[in-house]
Amino acid sequence: MHYSILAICQSQQLLENIQKNLSSSKYCFTFHGFIKKEGIAIECQHIEADLILIDYNLSSSSVKECLQLLRYHSQFKDKGVVVLVEPNNGNIHELLEIGVDDFIEMPINATTFASKLVLNINKAKVVKDLEIKSSQFSDISLAASKAGTSLIMISSKGEIMWVNEGFEMLYECTLDEFRNRFGNNLFEGHPNTNTIEAMKQCREEGIYVVYESVWQTKSNQRKYIQTTLTPIYDHRGQFSKIIAIEMDISDLKMAESELNDKNDNLLTLTEYLEESNTILDQQRLEIEQQKESLEKEKQKTDELLLNILPEVAAHQLKKKGFVRPKNYSQVSVFFADFVNFSRISRSYENIEDFITALSFYFEAFDEITTRRFVEKIKTIGDCYMCVGGVPQVNKSHAFDTVLAALEVQQFVEEVAKKDREAGKPVWRLRVGIHSGSVMAGVIGKKKFAYDIWGDTVNVASRMEANGEAGKVNISETTYQHIKDYFQCTYRGKIPAKSIGEINMYFVERILPEYSEDEHGFVPNALFRKELAKY
Repeated sequence: MHYSILAICQSQQLLENIQKNLSSSKYCFTFHGFIKKEGIAIECQHIEADLILIDYNLSSSSVKECLQLLRYHSQFKDKGVVVLVEPNNGNIHELLEIGVDDFIEMPINATTFASKLVLNINKAKVVKDLEIKSSQFSDISLAASKAGTSLIMISSKGEIMWVNEGFEMLYECTLDEFRNRFGNNLFEGHPNTNTIEAMKQCREEGIYVVYESVWQTKSNQRKYIQTTLTPIYDHRGQFSKIIAIEMDISDLKMAESELNDKNDNLLTLTEYLEESNTILDQQRLEIEQQKESLEKEKQKTDELLLNILPEVAAHQLKKKGFVRPKNYSQVSVFFADFVNFSRISRSYENIEDFITALSFYFEAFDEITTRRFVEKIKTIGDCYMCVGGVPQVNKSHAFDTVLAALEVQQFVEEVAKKDREAGKPVWRLRVGIHSGSVMAGVIGKKKFAYDIWGDTVNVASRMEANGEAGKVNISETTYQHIKDYFQCTYRGKIPAKSIGEINMYFVERILPEYSEDEHGFVPNALFRKELAKY
């Protein structure tokens, strides 16, 4: 697969570094590099690129200006945008608000750089395909609304939910006039017994029903109407609604009357009616296929949203269109980071094996934290971040995160022992936990992300950075929550970058009287009983 990259940077040295990393990757890239200057958009207008790469050192306003100029040209409108940023950049949210899809920290990690660019290219293509499908569905909906045939959507209670313009053309009256004449419930109040019986048969037997009726227009004109009723069921197999497709067959009725005495033309009329029923069947099939396709797309969208956001936030986003940020007075933030990650990555022969190994650990962490009611926030490179007590407030957050941390370390150490014996690369982990207050919410409009902010997050990160491989390092605050149930070793006051000295403790195990196993990783019934008080 061949990819084209357009890069706009502040320095020639950075352009050369990018080109060097792309050239040494396993992917095939065409590279177009430019130094930011006046008229850069004109120079780039004839370039066909799969991804735009911008240096954040241009400043966020320059990044925005550069992006606006490029997307003025049609070939750049749907392309992914990645920004190169310095570590610990606090203005990432500004990039997301101006349409940036992702960011990569500098200095560039040669191992993952090219793969991350390819991932963003493919992600942009998927988004474009979804937009095309959405536009196609809108066209189909408009066509149904404008169709000459009358289309009626009837609820499971017999109420008319929606009609197209063909309905008023057929009946020569508005929907309100129709309701005034027959009432709002077609299952009970309709004077035509054929209609009531057909509706009953359709919803109770689950079959599509075709019947005829006569309509008297305002101008005293008699119309013969043929109706096809199709039952619709939801994903649980429950009756949901009826789709009625109606057409004016007055001309057919007149022809049938005229041909009663002409037996030689009876076959022609029969064939015409069968063809009409075939068309109606095809319309019913198309509607069912459209419904099935929409249900699948909705399911995919819901699953994707739940993978990105907590269930509570996802529900609020779907219902209201936004998620209000929320303050949490007491949570426990968990950071985990692999030791000597760069050295480990270089010990793998190819990137696929390395990514598979990293995914193996993160998937195990997801399973453990979910079981302990700890919410995963994100992964950044080899860093895994989660939090207890968010989004569902609870008083057991410190216990949940510490138990999860012990189980995570136990898992990593067991795998490390096996890998060491097998001569494979050995992964080891530092874990840090701090308890305090945070703010949580959803950032971004096009690319949603659930995140937490506050000093608690920074302190938890320092707990991890000052920990040791195979250990769970906690702060004084977390220690005060869990000290009566866990065996801890006081480490003294440890200097933490940008914070100062902090009392730190290693959590060794669950106290023997509260442990179900000899190693102190599994809480017993007494522990669970005590934990239930929180």
